[in-house]
Amino acid sequence: MELTKTFTFAQKIAREAGDIAMDYFRQPQRLCTTYKQDHSPVTAADQHIERFLREHIQKAFPDHGILGEELGESLSPGGQQADYVWILDPIDGTRSFAHGIPVFGVQVALVYRQQPILGVIHLPALQEQVAAAEGLGCFWNGEKARVSETASLERLLVHVHERDLARERAAALEPWLQQVEHERNWGDCYSFVLAATGRVELAMDPRMQVWDSAPLPILMKEAGGVFFDWQGQDSIWTGSVVCTTPIWASNVRSLLKNEKILGKT
Repeated sequence: MELTKTFTFAQKIAREAGDIAMDYFRQPQRLCTTYKQDHSPVTAADQHIERFLREHIQKAFPDHGILGEELGESLSPGGQQADYVWILDPIDGTRSFAHGIPVFGVQVALVYRQQPILGVIHLPALQEQVAAAEGLGCFWNGEKARVSETASLERLLVHVHERDLARERAAALEPWLQQVEHERNWGDCYSFVLAATGRVELAMDPRMQVWDSAPLPILMKEAGGVFFDWQGQDSIWTGSVVCTTPIWASNVRSLLKNEKILGKT
């Protein structure tokens, strides 16, 4: 497999999947929204997009596995877990999408032996795409993307998902967050796109699924940033995410261990 060509392919199918999403966006009569056992919504667009992505991936890479939010796992033709596995979230931010809010995205990631090597997040309603592959860089709408270099605590813009749960799991966050310029939450993948493109310094979520987090490590790495889970490990499989800059990574790791930090060290 040639990674450069695969990278181009992934960006193309993510854009085309975004076009499908826009055919449904703000068309409630077409959405056919239902709810899963965990009370999260799923629409006809989610299912349509995942089928589209799977069809194109299986045609281009018949020996690769696929793991998707809506249709589960497809093993290699031999019935075994493949070395290369595509991880798909057809619409990250389905609740926003279903309510006509534009901060949703198509997420496509490729892992090799469980380690992410390629990631794309395409936000069709905002006309933004951020994409990265191992050693090839991170790109925001075709231009090189870099994380923020802000070093002043008072100038930080921080996105914390599930604010109450985050504070419950890491009480040391609260006094630290009181010192930053602003804490907010756009929600879902958009917060992490902002981190990879230097528009916020920290985006974090204490509860994530693997299809939510799969593109993020390579996006952050290739943009000069840092990805880890709430245990401080570089893993998409543990159900939590932190995306930040090298300047703030050690501070945030300490906060998640509930160590008291009152400023940058």
